[in-house]
Amino acid sequence: MKIHSTPEQLGGVWANSAAVRHSPHEFTIDFMRFDYDAEGKPQTGVLVQRVNMSPLFVSQLITALQDNWSKYADKAMPRELFGDDVDGGDPPTIEPPDGSA
Repeated sequence: MKIHSTPEQLGGVWANSAAVRHSPHEFTIDFMRFDYDAEGKPQTGVLVQRVNMSPLFVSQLITALQDNWSKYADKAMPRELFGDDVDGGDPPTIEPPDGSA
């Protein structure tokens, strides 16, 4: 499959925050970048990308993120975090902050 991109898009964008909203028909994720002062308080922010997607795609995205996080964590996270038997247990999952998963 060929995917076309403008030269400006090839570098991607950096985000260190996201906000998620939804309606009955779509989800919207705003990816933002904040700059912080010496005390770690956010000073300025910029919306770097807004992505609208269907509920079906959100479900597929969550599955892909969980799969990739599990693979990343298995290789990159300290063993103390998961114990010695990393492959024997359930992989870490991404859950909503309110615990409604």
